[in-house]
Amino acid sequence: MTTLTTHRTSDIAQPPGTPTRDARPSGSARRFFHYAVQSILIQLRDWAFLGFVIVMPTTIYLFFSSMYGDEGGGSGINVAAVMMVTMATYGGLGAAMNAGSQIQSERSSGWFRQLMLTSLAPGQFVLAKILTAIAVLIPAIGTVFLAGAARGVRLDAGTWAASLGLIVTALLPMIVFGLVIALWFKPQTATAVTTLAMLALAMLGGLWVPLQLMPEVMQTIGKLLPSYWASQIGAWPLVGGDFPWQGVIVLVVWLAVLVGVGALGYRRAIRTSRR
Repeated sequence: MTTLTTHRTSDIAQPPGTPTRDARPSGSARRFFHYAVQSILIQLRDWAFLGFVIVMPTTIYLFFSSMYGDEGGGSGINVAAVMMVTMATYGGLGAAMNAGSQIQSERSSGWFRQLMLTSLAPGQFVLAKILTAIAVLIPAIGTVFLAGAARGVRLDAGTWAASLGLIVTALLPMIVFGLVIALWFKPQTATAVTTLAMLALAMLGGLWVPLQLMPEVMQTIGKLLPSYWASQIGAWPLVGGDFPWQGVIVLVVWLAVLVGVGALGYRRAIRTSRR
């Protein structure tokens, strides 16, 4: 009895919220793992959302590739392959930009406020949302790739994997962009802002119409957008040539700015959630 009492007194004497040295890492990891898995499962059960980000770009790709996909590209790459990467990027863009959809639900339901009262670190919260977006990104891109294979696109396994990995990596700023919108805008308006931003990035970034066919001013604007460079970087394993390092710089700048804006939005969301 004496030992038990001493042990409890020692626990109470510790600062609030400070676990023992051995329990802290495992407890933090468990909380993060549980939250990340639950977030992914919730997103994957949203069939309407999955249909939007998977079926629509795949349908558009099959339509246009049936019209123009048999033409040969100047580099010897079938146009269907380049169009496949472009439409896969568009599908991935939709999945990435909607990374904040769960935050909107959490804020409107009050669950976001409850999360702030737990010991889930801000970095763990953001990482869980990024992993959730990637879990949707991969099937969204992969479905278009499967459609491309059905249309006759023939690439070696390394090229398929490299293109997929590069598109996912290049769309990371867009995942953060979706989180920023969810943190800064009210849940009632965040969905509309996300959709408008996604459509603008797709149109101006040359995902619907090749940038080379646009006026010079539009081409200049397009080359400043991450959506354009995501498709260019994703297509690099297919077309070869010099790696588009200019696009990497554009993506890094966008990511740095969005992380800063997102950090401010996170603090603001916490303040407004506690009122």
